[in-house]
Amino acid sequence: MVIAGIMTGTSVDAIDMAICEISNKGDRHMVSLCSFETRPFSDDTRELIMRALAGSASMEELCDLPFFLARDYAAVVRERSFSEPLSGVAIHGQTLWHHPPVSTWQAASGPALAALLSIPVIHDFRSADIALGGQGAPLVPVFDAATLVHPTVDRVALNVGGMANITILPRNASTVDVWAFDTGPGNVWIDAGIRSTFGKRYDTDGHIGRAGRVIPPMFQECTSFPYYNQDPPKSTGRELFSESEARRLITKYSHPSSPLEDVVTTMTEVTAWSVADHIKRYAPTTTEILVSGGGSQNSYLLERIGVLLREAGVEATIVVHEHWNAKEAMAFAYLGWRTINGLPGNLPRVTGASRAVVLGSIAKA
Repeated sequence: MVIAGIMTGTSVDAIDMAICEISNKGDRHMVSLCSFETRPFSDDTRELIMRALAGSASMEELCDLPFFLARDYAAVVRERSFSEPLSGVAIHGQTLWHHPPVSTWQAASGPALAALLSIPVIHDFRSADIALGGQGAPLVPVFDAATLVHPTVDRVALNVGGMANITILPRNASTVDVWAFDTGPGNVWIDAGIRSTFGKRYDTDGHIGRAGRVIPPMFQECTSFPYYNQDPPKSTGRELFSESEARRLITKYSHPSSPLEDVVTTMTEVTAWSVADHIKRYAPTTTEILVSGGGSQNSYLLERIGVLLREAGVEATIVVHEHWNAKEAMAFAYLGWRTINGLPGNLPRVTGASRAVVLGSIAKA
């Protein structure tokens, strides 16, 4: 099958679409990337998303948003460069609220998108896992298990989007051996720091973070959240590591006479520490870390993760995944393929659900 996977993450930076050819040879699943597109949200859609995340959107706007997203997604699919007909479009939707194990909301209307494209749409991937007591996240590990397990190397797949998460992939692992969870903030607080200080959207290659120094009391409070010490299964989001909490911390600890770079350096150190600390605790035999997501392009962040791991006695090579920007969209194409074929998409050890379950709903063309 040829399936388009569409991902819009907690960073709210763009719409990513990966068109993948997916097949199986016995128990082995083959996922090949045919093309990748990324496109900014329309101004109206992005404004609605940011208002919804800030809690200032009206009921009318919250109801409009899934249809705005469907139109934006349809525009990306229509402009695809790959000409093969699609068997389906798998969409993650835009996370507005994540409150496991009670509820989760990824905005986007699957039926609206199916009507606009006349192609089946697989959507709402997290609800079934939540209903069975799971976190509804992370869901990418089933893709990591299918594509990244190595016969002789203990690996960790690290994704640094708005939040950071790791998939622990022991050598020659089966799906029951895989473990995964969110480690804490990824880019979300780094981006908040740079918006508050320099008015930019992100820290290009970590240049600003590299130029400052850590503010010790700010770092101490940022790393005191109980979430870090919880054992998996666990997941998190903007509900805990919010923009408003970042602003509070910045206001509390950023002295007018101190270099503005120090705020960005401190927030970068928080992400690096939380990733390194979780790998040290749960995957100390790791020798290779494959990094994806926007944070993979922040060389200062990756350097700090490497330094902190070495200080903890973990000698691991950090490698940027060859499809660092497309990997999550590829994962949802694969999850859509599993749904169409009646295969479970969650890993109960990872999410905490009571059993494996087929994820998502299919909106027919």
